[in-house]
Amino acid sequence: MSLRILHVTPYFQEAWAYGGIPRLATTLTTALARRGHCVTVCTTDVCDRDRRMPDQVSHEGDVEIRVFPNRSNRLAYELQCFTPRGLGRFLAGQASRFDIAHIHGHRHLLEVTGARWCRQTGVPYISAPNGTAPRIERRAGLKRVWDAVWGRADLEGAAAVMAVTEAERRQLIALGVPAGRIRVVPNALDLDEYDPPPERGTWRARLGGEGPLVVFLGRLSPRKRLDVVIDAVAALRDPHVRLVIAGNDMGAGEAARAQAAALGIEDRVTFTGLVTGSSRLALLADADVVVYPSADEVFGLVPLEALLCGTPVVVADDSGCGEITAELDGGQVVPLGDAGALAAAIARVLAAPGAWRTQAAEGGLQVRARYGGPVVAERIDALYREVLAR
Repeated sequence: MSLRILHVTPYFQEAWAYGGIPRLATTLTTALARRGHCVTVCTTDVCDRDRRMPDQVSHEGDVEIRVFPNRSNRLAYELQCFTPRGLGRFLAGQASRFDIAHIHGHRHLLEVTGARWCRQTGVPYISAPNGTAPRIERRAGLKRVWDAVWGRADLEGAAAVMAVTEAERRQLIALGVPAGRIRVVPNALDLDEYDPPPERGTWRARLGGEGPLVVFLGRLSPRKRLDVVIDAVAALRDPHVRLVIAGNDMGAGEAARAQAAALGIEDRVTFTGLVTGSSRLALLADADVVVYPSADEVFGLVPLEALLCGTPVVVADDSGCGEITAELDGGQVVPLGDAGALAAAIARVLAAPGAWRTQAAEGGLQVRARYGGPVVAERIDALYREVLAR
């Protein structure tokens, strides 16, 4: 039976600057539509610090996308304060026509608006915080204010709360979400991006020089622990090892540049800024090893994307990212914040690059089997039907 499904997300499709949620939401809605469901996405017009998407209704395949303009793109980018004009009016008139809703992220006005109209019209909804439920990292004061004003009503009113790993499940339980309402379903990856696989050599030609290439890809924020990455590369004491740090600066870029200069390796560290689309995959394919020692990372798309490109990865052990990587070939897990352990893991890969690429290729097959869009969409479909059968 085909379902009428509403997805509510503050960012979608080309909003690369906002991390993984835009991409996983795009992948999941596409996969659900391919299963025969009628999918509508309500989102805002954010792209990055300067760009917006057109305010419009469009279709990507069988997914209807409704873009509501923010009053301020600056507030959306710098404070994650999304103010979608027209969303309330749309949901007031249309919410009741959906069978079920799926709300991505936590502490944003789209969640408040979507959850409220779902409760008023009797439409059950899934809440998918994807690591945003705790008060961690930036804007802790604003999050306390938000919780004081709106509390946990939107989480408490959900028919089910979705965790993407066991680590997030434990996180949600610690926040007071009843264990019986939590379902663990992983994030989905768009496998179409990797067929055919990205060719190697593009970034090496652009960067010039020889030697091993270590890559970090992600938003440059304190939680990503770039300090550990730079310390680890410096600890290798190999003047031929180069480090590429790719991502939009969310508060950690200046400190990372200063640290590289203080350690005397600034000539071997390249900051690229935001890298998107096929260029991102080409960078992952060219790396000898991808490092992602982030803290409080409940899932982490980048390590899985690296394995799909045939590149080994090293991640930190404190959250869901380590939980996932530990079960895959081609990955290593090191203690959070331990630059020496990260350096040793990088050195192991660089000492036997061929063997590690073979392992990474196997890990990529495992990622396809566990986290591909069609596989995850089947599990989400089952969750929707479980909720609707109650």
